[in-house]
Amino acid sequence: MRTVLIPLTAVVVLLAGCSEDSGPILTGTATVEAGKADTVRTEIRMNAGELQLEGGASRLLDATFRYSQNAGRPVVHYDVMGGRGLLTVESPENGSTRGRNATNEWTLRMGSDLPLDLSVHLGAGESRLDVSQLALRSAEVNMGAGNMTFNMANRYTQDVNVQINGGVGEAHIRLPKETGAVVDATGGIGSVQADGLTKRGDGKYYNAAYADDKPAVHMKVRGGVGDIILE
Repeated sequence: MRTVLIPLTAVVVLLAGCSEDSGPILTGTATVEAGKADTVRTEIRMNAGELQLEGGASRLLDATFRYSQNAGRPVVHYDVMGGRGLLTVESPENGSTRGRNATNEWTLRMGSDLPLDLSVHLGAGESRLDVSQLALRSAEVNMGAGNMTFNMANRYTQDVNVQINGGVGEAHIRLPKETGAVVDATGGIGSVQADGLTKRGDGKYYNAAYADDKPAVHMKVRGGVGDIILE
């Protein structure tokens, strides 16, 4: 087993009008090489803030962070065991995003080559998760309070299982067009809007490319308080 603790390069940026409660604004970066991993599981746990996830990185992870001093530096950790990598990016235990002008912004760019299992746990804030360039095998997203976009408009050669649990806010989900997709979606306090999908007798939503004998995205969406928009 190889364990790597990833240091962040941090720079203090003093901004005019910065809240005393939140402290000065810091910026940091982190990079992770995949090493000998054949597959990777990535777990992201963010207490509150703005998260942007996308593909296209030359390494397993190229990350930039902008955060208030009181929010604390995100913790990045990577292990490889038996060809399987485990990457975690999470808020520090003692971090706080309360107070005026509190800032916590993460931009995570991931490599597109290795098969990926993704788990995301969000607190309050906005999130933009674009996995359309990633070799996604499975994903679980737990929303907090805030709006989320989840883009998986890719072409997949094997089944992909996705679970999205709604919080308080709108979930906007973009599905593939050339790969089959079936969505079992139920709203909490809100509605389910499905653009370009057909609802069948089993209550699920299907895109035009879906066929029983072909790879497909199998998605479950459980709404909280807010609308679910599928397209």
